[in-house]
Amino acid sequence: MTPDQVSDYCIEQMRMAFSSYLPADEVAAVFIEPIQGDAGLVVPPTKFVKDLRTLCDEYGILLISEEVQQGFGRTGKWFGIENFDVVPDAIVMGKGIASGLPLGGVVARAEYMDNWEAPAHLFTAAGNPVCCAAAIATIGVIRDEGLLEHATRLGEHVMARFRKMQERFEIIGDVRGIGLSIGVDLVTNRETKERHREAAAKICYRAWEKGLLLSFFSGSVLRIQPPLVITREQMDSALDAIEESFEDFTAGRIPDSVLETVKGW
Repeated sequence: MTPDQVSDYCIEQMRMAFSSYLPADEVAAVFIEPIQGDAGLVVPPTKFVKDLRTLCDEYGILLISEEVQQGFGRTGKWFGIENFDVVPDAIVMGKGIASGLPLGGVVARAEYMDNWEAPAHLFTAAGNPVCCAAAIATIGVIRDEGLLEHATRLGEHVMARFRKMQERFEIIGDVRGIGLSIGVDLVTNRETKERHREAAAKICYRAWEKGLLLSFFSGSVLRIQPPLVITREQMDSALDAIEESFEDFTAGRIPDSVLETVKGW
């Protein structure tokens, strides 16, 4: 399917649900991760996100963006949903909000927040003064050090390098993502697109041996999500290690025994 066909198909599946077994007036909200994270960094068609907003508006359903992984500059925007020119009714945030200290939060339209009575706004990891101070400092660093622009520029460089690797290594089936949220999908065959878990595990192990912490998820997708403050020189050093690990895998220099240790996500 084309991206537009994918969008139309998915929206139609939701309309079928509304008409057959899930009454729309019983649906309070649709939660969407603007870029699927642990599912393998899957970027949806822009048309789908826009059509989903339209569908929610049509039936009076809230659209909520779950930004725990894609928020706070990861994609070169403050929030991942901004890449699709869609305004959600609420945003769920965490992790990057406080640079590692435990904090989570929800931002929503005023008319919704004003109607939620206490303790509806309480969270297990909210309200700690130290963590809130860390969040304020984090926002200042992202803004003042130009990390949104940095994530965009560096992300384009990283994608270009992986696409060059794709020309060399047949196991790279897809390179996708936005900003510094990038997935490198490894396959046994580019036509069948069968996941190549063995390659992902071995390459991550060899990268670790080279001093680089690299993980994979969804069975076969290398997860490229470095700290936003990483320099281009540091990123190139990491990419060199990854490319060398691809070379070692292709040459059969990584033993099967590592598969007993490496589990991935």
